[in-house]
Amino acid sequence: MRITLLFCTYRRPALLRKALASVAALDGLDRAEIDVVVVDNSDDESAAETVADFAAGAPFPVHYVTAHPANISVARNAAVAAATGEIAVFLDDDMEVEPGWLPAVLETLERTDRDVYFGPVEADFEGQGTPSAAALALFDRKTALGAGGELFAMGPNKTSGFALATSNSIFRRARTLTDPEPFDTVLGQCGGEDYDLFCRLQRRGRRFGYIPGARAREFVPAHRDDVDYLARRHYAGGQAFAFSVVRNSENPVATALVLRAKTAVQFVLLALAAPFMERGERRIKLAALKGKWSWRNLYPLYRVEDEDLSGG
Repeated sequence: MRITLLFCTYRRPALLRKALASVAALDGLDRAEIDVVVVDNSDDESAAETVADFAAGAPFPVHYVTAHPANISVARNAAVAAATGEIAVFLDDDMEVEPGWLPAVLETLERTDRDVYFGPVEADFEGQGTPSAAALALFDRKTALGAGGELFAMGPNKTSGFALATSNSIFRRARTLTDPEPFDTVLGQCGGEDYDLFCRLQRRGRRFGYIPGARAREFVPAHRDDVDYLARRHYAGGQAFAFSVVRNSENPVATALVLRAKTAVQFVLLALAAPFMERGERRIKLAALKGKWSWRNLYPLYRVEDEDLSGG
């Protein structure tokens, strides 16, 4: 089985180095034909040296690709174009896979026939103390399903408490990544381009499964457990959810109306519960609802975060 591991990266060479090292340390590398593609989405090609150093001693081929402009959908589409394996895997540049990841993936691929699989992600928070519930909801991803258990992106069977995202996702490439540009660049500055793809795939009859043994850990910097950041992230997430569900439904107009009605009810329920909630929790939940209400005007979350971190 040929497997291409895809990393999209943006100005995080130290974290990328750890991510790549975790792949080189996987058990069972002799059981599959592995290659790695790293797509650098930064203008200054900040990952070039890290990738070259890793490639020099890697036990499999490593390919370095640049993608411009800075837009996560542009990077993901470049990764798909560079993939050659029958299986394409998206891993984040701040993520480390556990040694048993590959055997768990291979065994599930051989025994079950889903089109896309997802592994659990455990958040490794940089900050001290207990992470907030809002941060855990964003960065921790797991469910009690067994290997191959079915997941749903949208609709009445939508899997509760489990966000379908590209982080630690395994695609049967010929069935799923067939569009000229699978990830919509309109969503590339706000996020949700991956959820939009999964909604589209579900509409086309593709099926999703879970691999509990394909475990990964994601580093979460302290600022991402800050109320300001979480409010922005939940606002953008609410927009991406509404945008994707509406555009991929059988009747977008009716779906948009139903979604607006449900969101209006949720605003009322939040107002009733607000006196009993902590201020930060209330602000984050309100931001998510505002996002669902205003999904037609997408918020450029990634650009804002980059400007904040660079002092712009």
